[in-house]
Amino acid sequence: MVKGYILVITKPGKEYEVAREILKMPFVDDVDVTYGLWDLVVRVNAPSFPELDKVIMTIRSLKDIEQTATLVSQEPGA
Repeated sequence: MVKGYILVITKPGKEYEVAREILKMPFVDDVDVTYGLWDLVVRVNAPSFPELDKVIMTIRSLKDIEQTATLVSQEPGA
C-alpha cells in the first residue's frame, strides 16, 4: 500500500463541497477541512503509486481546486 496526504487549496467557500466530492473517490480514507494555508487534507491509501497518481490527477481536475501538494508516506521499517 502507498499512503499519501494531499494538501488542497480550493476556491473560497468551496471547501465543504469539494471535501464531499473527494470522499466519494476510490482509496480516499479521510478528508479534513482545515484552517490556514491549506483548505483540505486528504488521506489516501492506494495499492500502488499509479493508483495514487490517478487519485491525485482526479482531484486536480476538479473545477474548484486551485492548488495541491502531495506527501507520500512509508511505514517506518518498511
